[in-house]
Amino acid sequence: MQSPFEGKQPLGVVYNTTMSRPDAALTLALLYGFAGKREARMGAVCVNGSGLGAAVFCDVVHRFYTPGPPRNANQVLPPGLAASGTLPPDPPMLKAALERDYPRSVTKVSDTSLPEAVLRNGVIFNAQAVIVLSAPATYLAKTLELQGVNELFKQRVKMLVVVDAGERQDVPAMRRLLADWPTPVVFCGREVGEALPFPASAIGKEFAWSPKNPVVDAWQAFRSGPYDAPAWDMAALLHAVHPDLGYFGTDAGTIQVSDDGTMKFVAGEGAHLALRVDPAKKEKILQVLVETAGAKPAQPQPRVRPPAK
Repeated sequence: MQSPFEGKQPLGVVYNTTMSRPDAALTLALLYGFAGKREARMGAVCVNGSGLGAAVFCDVVHRFYTPGPPRNANQVLPPGLAASGTLPPDPPMLKAALERDYPRSVTKVSDTSLPEAVLRNGVIFNAQAVIVLSAPATYLAKTLELQGVNELFKQRVKMLVVVDAGERQDVPAMRRLLADWPTPVVFCGREVGEALPFPASAIGKEFAWSPKNPVVDAWQAFRSGPYDAPAWDMAALLHAVHPDLGYFGTDAGTIQVSDDGTMKFVAGEGAHLALRVDPAKKEKILQVLVETAGAKPAQPQPRVRPPAK
């Protein structure tokens, strides 16, 4: 991974996902779209709640959206994978992409990395970072137990965005995370993604620059026929990368985690913020999501060694 100290670098994004919904696959495309404009870069991606295939898929998308020779582990962190026990099954939507002949660097568990280490290193190798959590908080909470991480995150993580797409949380881990997190926390609730349906029409139009695409494969495999999908993770990423552009309103309050693993936001006094969609800005937000996620990968810049002094 390129050092953050070699000139000014784009904002690093650390993405913790289950990679089980179409908006998660589209979020990878959105991130590489931001990277093409040097507005952000992939700091690290970590998978928990899914199997090896989800980590392979993240690697396949990375290779697809970063043309040129594959980079080594000193330049790009391998995907993090929670593989301490029996791996859960892979989301069915990934099967079609994994069966195609896309280039990949990850084929087995040993090609991935420890999730808590990847989440930490995704911050270490970026001068500034944001973290999008759309998975059980198990391993992000564990990073806070690593030596020096609390101070590292305090210095470099601009915000943590917690996504609620209706999936059950790791209750002790999320409660611990919210209690101990050292930087601003933003909540992207279910109503945010549901207010921003990514249009099915964009899949055939905006991604037509390639006859095959792993993100499109996942979209089509998730459900037969045309459908719009809530853009939960995409909304979270857009706010994380461009919080000052006014795409979303915010309300102050507190994120609460129920004993059954569900989350809710209670407005009022509190240390957290929740995103809010202004209906007047809905079309503008969707336009940015569609155009950026559907962008053709930027061609790699030639690597030129500076002249010796």
